[in-house]
Parts: sequence; C-alpha cells; structure tokens
Amino acid sequence: MTRLLKGNVSFTVFMPEKTPDSIEKAREALAESAFQRLDPTDLRDESVGWVDAVLCFDNENFSSLLHDSFFVFALREDKYSFTAAQLRPYIEEAEFVFKRENNLEYIAAQQKKEIREQVIRRMRTNSYPKTTITEVAWDMDSKLIYLFSQSGATIAKFTDIFEKSFEISINQVHLFDSVKELGGADKMEPVFTKIWGEK
Repeated sequence: MTRLLKGNVSFTVFMPEKTPDSIEKAREALAESAFQRLDPTDLRDESVGWVDAVLCFDNENFSSLLHDSFFVFALREDKYSFTAAQLRPYIEEAEFVFKRENNLEYIAAQQKKEIREQVIRRMRTNSYPKTTITEVAWDMDSKLIYLFSQSGATIAKFTDIFEKSFEISINQVHLFDSVKELGGADKMEPVFTKIWGEK
C-alpha cells in the first residue's frame, strides 16, 4: 500500500477545457517544456520542467506516461539557493584576501557584488541544486487533473507551464487533504505503486 491509500497525500484538482487527442500529442506537449538540467555556470538559479514520473531524470521519452486511463508525469524544479549564513564565511574570506592582495582598506560596493557572485559560482560548482518532484495524474475518463501538492508557488508554476505546454486552459476545482475525500482511491492506487513504492 502506498501513501496514497494511507491518506498521507494532499493534492489539488483541476478541470481542463479539453484533453489531448492522443498519447503522442501529450508526449509532444511535455517535450515542449521538458526539464533542462541546471549547470553551475548558468546565469539562472532555477529550472522548471516536465520529467517522467517514474524515472524523474528522463526528460525525453516519458516512457511511463500511460497508466490505465491516466497520463502520469511530474513537474521537476531544481534551484540553487544559499542562505546568508552559508555565504558569510566564504564572502568574508574572499574579501579579506582581495584587500590583502590589492593593499586596500575598503572595497567598493561594485567590487563587493562581484566577489559575492564569484563565491556563489564556486559554491554552485561544489554542490547540487535543491530538487522538488511533484507528480501529476491526468484522468482521461473524468478529465480531472490531480497535482500532488497544495503549495501556492507550485500550483502557480504548474498552471503556467501546463497551459503553455498543452495550450489548454485549466481551472482549479478544489484542494483535498486525502484522495479518500474525492473517491476513486482504489482506481488510482495501482498508478502510484511504481512511483512511490509499496510502503
């Protein structure tokens, strides 16, 4: 039994204006906004896109897309983020070295900004971005879309990328704390056994 039947899953439900004509069309839509891996040298701090729900590194084949009457995929968000406390010792050290090497007592604001950016680039090279995977199940029978999150930020990102990818408008129906509130848990359970494991 996965956490779906145990009632440990919260989700948001959407109703789309229509559904894809075929699984091939769905794969094409997902590929349009497929997840792109972040590189430490990228100027961007965040990458958001679609991946396979079972193989969340797969952003090309979406081989696990079809489960019974469901299209199942996932929204992947990778983000580099460092707190002020994490950055402080490295920035202070870099500024100390810069002043010593250049025989300076003070550092100009622009130079401080450049030093900070250099420190962040070094830290990104030696770390991984924070990754969030949010599963999506689209029931072709009922047309309902289940986003397994209630985060406002995730809902906003999902809505934006979904409507751009599929060129389909969606409306949020409701928030649910358990799939049991909606019914159909037994129908959905097999879909997520592979994804979440039998725990």
